[in-house]
Amino acid sequence: MIFPSQVNVHRQMSTIISTLKESDAAIRPHFFLTGPSGSGKSYLTGSICKDLKVPMIEINGAQLTAEGLSGNSLSKAMRKLREHWNEPNVVFVDEFDKLFQRNGETTEGFRSNVQDEFLTMLESKYTSIFGEYGKYDQVVVENSLFIFAGAFSNQKIHDIADLRATGLRTEFVGRVPLVLHTDQVTVDELTQIIPQLPLFRAYVAMRKANEKKAVKAVVTKMEELNAEVNLGIRMLNSAIHMHFMGDL
Repeated sequence: MIFPSQVNVHRQMSTIISTLKESDAAIRPHFFLTGPSGSGKSYLTGSICKDLKVPMIEINGAQLTAEGLSGNSLSKAMRKLREHWNEPNVVFVDEFDKLFQRNGETTEGFRSNVQDEFLTMLESKYTSIFGEYGKYDQVVVENSLFIFAGAFSNQKIHDIADLRATGLRTEFVGRVPLVLHTDQVTVDELTQIIPQLPLFRAYVAMRKANEKKAVKAVVTKMEELNAEVNLGIRMLNSAIHMHFMGDL
């Protein structure tokens, strides 16, 4: 289900991922996907990939460590590629902006190293995947379309110049030429889809609840959550659980 505010970006993303599939990965328009936290970046990508039957590998950029250091290196995060290397696939890198925006816990050298690893992957036919017994396997990566997603401190990003202003390295400009943006989904938009959600329908059926009253109560919970922190689409399931399990 697509929210009205996401129709345009959904169309753009569908076109790009369809092009990947129809060209058998001969055309891979890698792109940045910007937008506030909770605006549906992962949800949109996942739903489009599911509809088009294109495998999706999801990586959390904020958790990546440089190769050779302890933690979740890119070669470990890409393990699922072994299952899909011979077909068009999408690699969704969430919180990519955490790799180059300054914070108190990360060093410039660390961010630079992981970015270099991504750049090498974008330019290569094969990549090294961490395998069993500490050995590395060479796996085809040229069938992969990379989507680099992030909130970018909730700044409105229009183009590559805006991304560079946030700290993105120039080397990415030529390799990832497209920038798409997701808008924050409003509470009104979320309200409209509550009755259609499988989780809500399951609760209503099990509890034999009044649907209209339940929707109103879930909306109240969403507004309470939204007042504390804007969770966007993420707060839908939370609000539903909180309402129906509120008597525990």
